[in-house]
Amino acid sequence: MAPRLRSRCRSSRSSAHGTLGGRPQWATPFVSGTVATLTPRTARDRSMRILVVGAAGRTGRHVVEVALRHGHEVTALVRESRLDMSHPGLSIAHGDVTDFDSIEPIVTGHTAVAFAVSQQSGGRGVHETGIANVIHAMAVHDVRRLAAVSAAGAFARSNKELSIGYRTLIATTLRHVYDDLEAMERRIMASDLDWTIVRPVGLSDAPASGDYRVSMDGAMLSKTSRIARADVAGFVVKALETDAYWRRAVVIGN
Repeated sequence: MAPRLRSRCRSSRSSAHGTLGGRPQWATPFVSGTVATLTPRTARDRSMRILVVGAAGRTGRHVVEVALRHGHEVTALVRESRLDMSHPGLSIAHGDVTDFDSIEPIVTGHTAVAFAVSQQSGGRGVHETGIANVIHAMAVHDVRRLAAVSAAGAFARSNKELSIGYRTLIATTLRHVYDDLEAMERRIMASDLDWTIVRPVGLSDAPASGDYRVSMDGAMLSKTSRIARADVAGFVVKALETDAYWRRAVVIGN
């Protein structure tokens, strides 16, 4: 069984799904969800301009808040929803991620993109269609860094580390959701971007604790593992700020 990491992460072999994309693998220290000294790559000192796609969602909103707290400039991309937030570093843009012409001009001038689209925001197929448009727009405007939120269980639907109840949900009610998420991940992995795929376990609306584990090779955590959306958002921003998770699909949970 792959290692479950809390105090320190070791580099692992690439999976059949290309989670490492053929790029170098780095050992990454981790302490209770907080990056320690990163070697050989280090955290970026400069602020970024981050486009948050799906900013009105329950996780996306947290991504916006965390990025602003970290001193980054943020553009929150929303479809029709209002985002009741105000901050000197925040701009709000309206666009439909399933329409390339709608989002392409919004991508220009950004340093990185956080993709946190929820299934409810655009219906069936929104993840694959949306990420295809985002990747295309990033290529047009030479934006390299992408962090995308997926879900634990992607490419591991029958894994016994998932509870029987959740495996049943994936096979029935959530089947089309996982089809879409896996299609999204394939498109990301096939790109030449500096990507990170974040696969959280069961989500909660609890406050951020900063205390979670990271499975660097995408292996499952425990059947009862959960994580706050605010902690997922913190990790997404962290993944954009450092090269430590470059071309990796990681599972995060407590």
